[in-house]
Amino acid sequence: MNGNKKIAKKIVAGSMAVMMAAGLAGTYEYHSNAMQVQAAEQKDKDTQELKETAENVLADHTTDFEDTGFSKEESVYVKADANGNVKKTTVSEWLKNPEKGTISDTSELKDIKNVKGDETFETGSNNNVSWKSEGNDIYYQGTIDKELPVDVKVSYKLDGKSISPKDLKGKSGKVEIQFSYDNKSKQTVNVNGEDVEMYTPFTMVSAMMLSSDEYSNVSVENGKLISDGDKKIVVGVAFPGLANDLNLKDLDMDIDIPETVTITADVKDATVGTSITMASAELMNEFGLNDIDSFDDLQDSIDDLEDATNQLVDGSKEAADGSKELADGAGTLNDGAGTLASGAGTLADGVNTLNEKSGTLVSGVNTLASGVGTYTAGVASIAKNSQLISDNMQSLQGGVNKLEEQIAAQATQGLGEIKTNINNAKTGVDQINSAITTSLGEGKPGVQGILSNASQALTGADVTIDQNDVNVTVNSVSLKNSESVNKIIEDSALSDDEKNALKNAINSAITKDNMNIEYKVELNENGNSKLNSAQQKIATANGLVTTANGALSQLSDTMNTISGGLSALAGENGIGQLEAAFAKNGSVDQGFAQLGQGVSELAAGTQALADGAAELNKNSAPLMDGVTSLKDGGSQLESGVSQLASGANQVADGAGTLAGGTQTLLDGANTLADGNQTLADGMQEYKEEAIDKLTDLFNGDISGVTDRIDAMTNLAKEYKSFAGISDGVSGTTKFIIETEGIDD
Repeated sequence: MNGNKKIAKKIVAGSMAVMMAAGLAGTYEYHSNAMQVQAAEQKDKDTQELKETAENVLADHTTDFEDTGFSKEESVYVKADANGNVKKTTVSEWLKNPEKGTISDTSELKDIKNVKGDETFETGSNNNVSWKSEGNDIYYQGTIDKELPVDVKVSYKLDGKSISPKDLKGKSGKVEIQFSYDNKSKQTVNVNGEDVEMYTPFTMVSAMMLSSDEYSNVSVENGKLISDGDKKIVVGVAFPGLANDLNLKDLDMDIDIPETVTITADVKDATVGTSITMASAELMNEFGLNDIDSFDDLQDSIDDLEDATNQLVDGSKEAADGSKELADGAGTLNDGAGTLASGAGTLADGVNTLNEKSGTLVSGVNTLASGVGTYTAGVASIAKNSQLISDNMQSLQGGVNKLEEQIAAQATQGLGEIKTNINNAKTGVDQINSAITTSLGEGKPGVQGILSNASQALTGADVTIDQNDVNVTVNSVSLKNSESVNKIIEDSALSDDEKNALKNAINSAITKDNMNIEYKVELNENGNSKLNSAQQKIATANGLVTTANGALSQLSDTMNTISGGLSALAGENGIGQLEAAFAKNGSVDQGFAQLGQGVSELAAGTQALADGAAELNKNSAPLMDGVTSLKDGGSQLESGVSQLASGANQVADGAGTLAGGTQTLLDGANTLADGNQTLADGMQEYKEEAIDKLTDLFNGDISGVTDRIDAMTNLAKEYKSFAGISDGVSGTTKFIIETEGIDD
C-alpha cells in the first residue's frame, strides 16, 4: 500500500519542507546577531540577545491583519530550568489601536503594567481590561500561572547513559542532548463528517550555543549546525502532533515528521549553555495550505493518468493480439517455405538426373545420326535390288510362259532342251533370291538395329520431371500467404520502412524462385518436345523397315521354294517324273499352268515391293534432315539442361535460405508475441495494482489528508492568544521558552 500513497507522501513531505524552511529562516538573523552576542562576552547580554533574536525570528513570520480594526499581538516568555521545567511565565501584549480613545481588552494576566506609555487601565468582570489609549498603541506586561499549550523538555546522555545537566558539567565523552516537545492543545473537530481529535499545529524552533573549545564533531538530527569562530550554533525544528493531525499512522505512510531535535557531539570539560525554544501556530497559517489550488490540478492529472493508462492497457492488448496474428501468419509462411524448399529440392534432383543423362542422350543422337547414314544407304540398295528383282521377275515370268508354251507345243521334244530351259529359269530365280538376301542382310540387322538402338537411347534420355507440382506449390504458397502476410505485417508494431523492407524481401524471394522455375521448366519442355519428335520419326522409319523386311523374307522363302522345285525338276528324277507326267493325260500342262499363275502373283508382289522400297528411299532424305536437326538440338539440349541444373540448384538453395529466414521470422514473431502478451499482462497489472489504487487513494485517502490540512489550518487560525482575547478581535501569539544553563 505504501507504493500507492506516494502522492500523499509528496504532499505531506512538501508541506514539511516548506515549514522547515520557514522555521529555519530566522536562524540566519539569529546567527548574525549571535556574532554580536559573542563579542559582548557577557552572560546576561548573551541571554538577552537570544531572547530578542528568538522574538525577531517569530516576528518575521507574523501576518499583517487585513482589517483596520483593533488587534492584539502576544509574546509569552517562559523561564525554565536546564531540563525544561517551567519556573515563571511572563506575557507581553501589544494592542494595536486604530486611533480609538478607549480599548476594551480581555486578559488573564496578573500584575499588569504599561511598559511603554502612561496610559491607564481599569479591570472589570470576566477578565475585562479597559485602556484609556488616547489613540495610542498599548504595550503591557503581566504574569500568569497557567499550563502552556506546548512545552519542551531537555534531556542529556553521556556515553549512552542518562545524566543530569548538573552532573554533566565538567565531564568529557560522547554527549547527547535531546529536545522533546509535548503538544497539549488538543481539540475535537469535525473532518468530512467525522469527529476526530487534532492538535493545534505548533512549530517548535530550538537553538543552543556550544563552545568550540568544549564541543567537537557536532551533528544535529532535524536541524542545522552553524559554526562561528569559538561558538557553534545548533538550530532544530519539530512539529509535535502533526503526524496525528495528518493521520499518517492509519494511512500507513513512511513519512517521518520530526517531533524531537537531537544533538550529538564529543565533549571535553562540558558546560551546559542556555537554550531558547520558540513555538508558534502562526507559521502554519503562512503556509496557506488551505489555499492550495494545485490539488485541483492534481485531480485533473490523476484523471488524465487514469485515462492514459486505460488507453495503454487497450493498446497493449491490441498489440498482443496483432503480434499473435503475426506469429500465426509467420508459422503459415514458414510451413509454405518448407514445402517450397522440399519441392525445389525435388526439382533439383530431377534436373540433375536429366543433366546426368543428357550426355547419354547426345551420344545416342550421334549414334543415330551415324546409323541413319548407313540406313539411307541400305534403303537405296533395297530400292535398287527391288527394282532388279522386279525386272528379273518379268524375265522369269516370260521364261515360265515360254517354257509352258514349249511344253505344250513340243511335248515330244527332247527332255534335254526342257532341262536346259528349267536350269535357265532356276538361274534367274537364284539371282532374284540373292538380291533379296542381300537386301535383307543390309536392311534388317543394320538399319533396323540402328533404329532400335537410337530409340532406346532416346527413351533412356527421356527424363520427365513433373515440374507442375513444384510450380503449383510455389504459386500456392505465394497466393495463399501474400495477402495474409501483408496484412499481418501491416498490423504489426514495425515501422513503415521495416514493414516495406520485410514485404519486398519476401515477395522478391518468391518471385525470383517462380521466374527461375518457369524458365527451367520451359527448357525441360522444349527438350522433351524434341525427344518426342525424334522418337516419332524413328518409330515411323522402323515401321517401314519392318514391313519391307517382312515382304523380302516372304519373297525369299517363295524364291527358295521355286529354286528347289526347279532343281528337282532339272535332275534325273525330275526329268523322269516329267516323262511320266507327260504320259499322264496333260498333268504337266496343269503344273506349268499353276507355276505360271504363281509367278504372275510373285511378279505383282515384287512390283509392290519395288514401289515400297522406292517410297522408303524417298523418305530417307527427310529422315536424315530430321536426325541432323535432332543432333543439333541434342547439343543445345545438353547445354540447356546444364543451365537448368545450375538454376534448379540455385532455386533449391534459395528456397532453403527462404525457409531458414521464415523460421527466423517465426521465432522473432513468437518472441514478439510473447513480449507483447507480457506487456499486456503487465499493463493490466499496473492498472489494477497501481493506477486504480492510486486513483482510489487520491479520491479517498488523499482527499482525507487535504480535509485534515484544512481543519489543522483552521485550528492554527483559531489559536489567537494564550492569556485571553476578546471575541471578534484578531490576534497572534508566540512562545519563547528559555532553559537555564549550567556553566559555573
